Amino acid sequence: MKFNEYADEKKYYEQEASQEEFLKWYQQQDLPKYEKPSVTVDNVILGWAEDEVKLLLIKRKANPFRGHYALPGGFVDKKEDTTEAVLREVKEEVGITLDETYVEQLKTIATPNRDPRAWTITVAHLTYLPDMQAVTITAGDDAREAHWVTLRADKDGTPQLSYMGKEIPLDDLAFDHKEIIHEAVIRIKNRLDYVPTVLQILGATFTLTEARKVYSKFLGIELKELDNSNFRKTHGKFFIEIGFETKPVKGRPKKIYKLKNLT
Repeated sequence: MKFNEYADEKKYYEQEASQEEFLKWYQQQDLPKYEKPSVTVDNVILGWAEDEVKLLLIKRKANPFRGHYALPGGFVDKKEDTTEAVLREVKEEVGITLDETYVEQLKTIATPNRDPRAWTITVAHLTYLPDMQAVTITAGDDAREAHWVTLRADKDGTPQLSYMGKEIPLDDLAFDHKEIIHEAVIRIKNRLDYVPTVLQILGATFTLTEARKVYSKFLGIELKELDNSNFRKTHGKFFIEIGFETKPVKGRPKKIYKLKNLT
């Protein structure tokens, strides 16, 4: 079928032709007109060890940003869901098999020039790892090294990173991962009073003191500023008391809790 004007052709295929005919026409005529960004995923993976919040970072072994710290992530494969991409990339880069239950979307970022290679849109994710100390990380794929670094926040929510006692400057992170980590910290901080899912990093059970310690890291305050009794009154609604510690402890065993279903 011939058309004198492109507008007439477009109208025919959109409003009169079958869907199969339209899709064939669209892929040949309209689709090439649009810019095609690459899609990537990045993952803020948090755990808990030695009374500190831990963030998993890799050191990139290839350009761009070779030798810089970065979040685990990579390109989304053709016809792959972004969550599937997160699970695959983390397995390939650091050898961890994530439980999708603890993975949530954080933010889609399409800032121009965020990747010096080309236009890329990333879907950032936030993951809580309740069994961090039971997993072994091994650098692979694009990772030269993989480290658990310590994460704390200032009172304004600005993240502070360190590894083996040495500060990691946020401006040294690859791509826009500084902003992604900041976004994750702010989300967690803003949720502490109504949906503290971050406590999942403590595992299946925890004490109130452990919960207070996690809160203090994201609020940027000292633990003593979170009084135990007041904390129980204001945040106890999120917890279910299930008994007492069974491991040997000095003094009276502490009560242990589990997190209520917050969804």
